[in-house]
Amino acid sequence: MKKKAIITLGLIFILLLALVIKNRGCRGDVPEIEGWYEPADEIDVKSSDISLAMNKKNNMWFINEQAYPGDADLIESLERKARDFKLLDLVSDKGYYDKYDLTEEKGVSVIIKGGGKVLRKLLIGKAGSTNNHSYLKVDDRKEIYLASGIMKSDFNLPVSDLRDRLICDIKNADVKSFSINYMGKNFDFHLISVKNETDRKSDKEKTNLKSEWRCSEYENLELNSSSVNSILGIFSPLKAAEFPENVEKKNAGNVICKVNIIYADKKIEIEIFSKKDKEMNYAFSSGSRYIFTLGKWQTEKLFIRNINDLAVKK
Repeated sequence: MKKKAIITLGLIFILLLALVIKNRGCRGDVPEIEGWYEPADEIDVKSSDISLAMNKKNNMWFINEQAYPGDADLIESLERKARDFKLLDLVSDKGYYDKYDLTEEKGVSVIIKGGGKVLRKLLIGKAGSTNNHSYLKVDDRKEIYLASGIMKSDFNLPVSDLRDRLICDIKNADVKSFSINYMGKNFDFHLISVKNETDRKSDKEKTNLKSEWRCSEYENLELNSSSVNSILGIFSPLKAAEFPENVEKKNAGNVICKVNIIYADKKIEIEIFSKKDKEMNYAFSSGSRYIFTLGKWQTEKLFIRNINDLAVKK
């Protein structure tokens, strides 16, 4: 019995060893890929679908020859992925690049530079069987590796996905006054001081004041502070939904709404146009050079049809 048990255990061990070897494939000389410490200032991404040239100047990222302002967090996340991925297996050192989509036609090329020096060159191919890994070539090595922490889809992005969508960031407390003109109707909002509460201290009456929003020409109408703050909340922060290509003010339609905000000794103007893209109105701001779109949840709050909609319900 003991002999049979030993033989059985031996066979199980051999089978397990064979399974491990099979799953490891060609695992062997997997190199340690060093990162870098100085931040990158150039990231170039190319595939059959996209061409991205991202450059950092004065701590700001710009995209392609149009110098679109880029979202620093998103762009620097690309740098981290190109630096911090982990090699798992040596898949092949004999080529077979087409099999793994590691050709110029099918792969995504990523080049990271800093101070004019190439920090990392990658060619990213198709995903592994689990879709959590991908095949890639590193720097000028001919070998194909399986890696985790990096995917082709991480870099194969349109320009619009990487642009900085921030139009303005105005805190409610900083707003001194604002106006909204919708379809020819103008509403000017300003703050007034009203009595809040009265108490007695040292036999003297002390009156506390609070600020409330009022609308010119409707001074006696008490406005719901939550409704007014909901409007102002659109601008803290205001982000573009999209930046449509080839759209300028001259072909965005008529201005149907104009917003002016005075805050912290600054002023910003926002225009909303009649034409739409994907059911979102075109808009333009004095704080940006580009036409952008706003979501319906934003524009509906700005399209004031009746001042009573903002009044305290009694």
